Amino acid sequence: MFNIILSLILSLVATGEAVSAPAQRMASSARLHLIEIRELGFMPQRALVSPGDTIVWINRDIVPHTVTSLEGIWSPQELDEGQSWEMVVAGDGTYHYFCEFHPEMEGLLAAH
Repeated sequence: MFNIILSLILSLVATGEAVSAPAQRMASSARLHLIEIRELGFMPQRALVSPGDTIVWINRDIVPHTVTSLEGIWSPQELDEGQSWEMVVAGDGTYHYFCEFHPEMEGLLAAH
């Protein structure tokens, strides 16, 4: 998703079309965060993120896990070994998540 947005912005700049200052800031400051699921935990368990950042969860365990929003912000995502799921942070706030199969597995995104 981030690559598509970045490609669109770069093509608009290359063709001379105007790009708003917020769009330029978002494209240049958005980051990619990798959260690995391994040894029955989210690594890292807590991440500081910003709106526009992309979060990628990847399951490195041999058992399935879910990435489930405690607040119901996104639909539960079930990941088998080697599968990944990504989302873009929509806004400021605290996003708690857990694994439905292993409720002791918890994680947190703090967006500012």
